[in-house]
Amino acid sequence: MLKSEVEKKIQQETGQVFITKTQLAKCMGIKRAEYVDRYLDGLDRIDGKYYFVPDVAKRLMERMT
Repeated sequence: MLKSEVEKKIQQETGQVFITKTQLAKCMGIKRAEYVDRYLDGLDRIDGKYYFVPDVAKRLMERMT
């Protein structure tokens, strides 16, 4: 799986370029939003809760390898 595929899938699922951790959890099929914190740790946030989807996709790919 490529980063661009992950990024595209998240954007299709949410319809947005920015995502909250609750939306990411839902997209990943995770019941509790706090379980995705490890994927978002250290990423820049906008207004304290929005993450840039390309950054999230990059982090997910880093954790896969």
